[in-house]
Amino acid sequence: MAQETEARPTPTADIRLSPIDESGPGRWRRVATSDWTIRAVSFVVFIAVWESYGRSTNTVTFASASRTWDAFYELTTSGDLWEAWRSDLGIMVTALSLATVFGLTLGFVLGRFKTPDTFFEPVFNALFMTPKVALLPIIALWLGFQFNAKVVVVLMFSFFEIFFTVRTGVKVTDAEYIDVARAYAIPDGMMLRKVIAPASLPYVITGLRLGLLHGMVGVVLAGFFLENSGIGGLISRESAEYRMPATFAAMISVMFFGVTMNAILRLLERRVAPWNIKGAT
Repeated sequence: MAQETEARPTPTADIRLSPIDESGPGRWRRVATSDWTIRAVSFVVFIAVWESYGRSTNTVTFASASRTWDAFYELTTSGDLWEAWRSDLGIMVTALSLATVFGLTLGFVLGRFKTPDTFFEPVFNALFMTPKVALLPIIALWLGFQFNAKVVVVLMFSFFEIFFTVRTGVKVTDAEYIDVARAYAIPDGMMLRKVIAPASLPYVITGLRLGLLHGMVGVVLAGFFLENSGIGGLISRESAEYRMPATFAAMISVMFFGVTMNAILRLLERRVAPWNIKGAT
């Protein structure tokens, strides 16, 4: 007689996930390999190499980090650095405002409508490909050497970056958005405001960042080649007299200004287009 076997439930293993160890070597390893730690180490190494090389080379043509910092402090406390930036800030605000208005408007219009884009494309491409420095003598001849001429120089450097970036963003807007809008018979004006403009926001922010970067180049060059004033004039004068610590200090102020404005635009980008920087630090 066959003996019936009783089915017994298979015992299950008691699996428990151990909590992530937030202390000890694991925690310090994560801190040591974090992006901010790597950046801080990179900065410290750069300053150390700069200081070491500056102490061992000719002080007429180079300045160490410590001497540059002393010169930066002196320029700041004496007001010379602020005086150099005071006029340039007015120039940059005026020029970048004009570049933003014209760049965004023309970028959206020409990116959206093919006929005017085809008509104006050769003109804009020719102006964009022309070296901006080559136009400085003509600008000085027409407008002089002071405020108006410098505004045009900065506008010339920043406008094309904003215009071409926004124009490209409008052109590459996902065709599905356009098809859905057309299916609902949305007018072109509303489509531009409600569909194309939000989809192009990452390109707008990128264009503004590029326009700011190239506009700063225009400000410095205007100080070199037009009226010898502003931050470009300060760099030119200090380097001509071989005061390298002050020259480096003025250059670092340009770097600080650019990094600060770029950080502000990055924060703006996180607010208006967070999908564009997902995963970025």
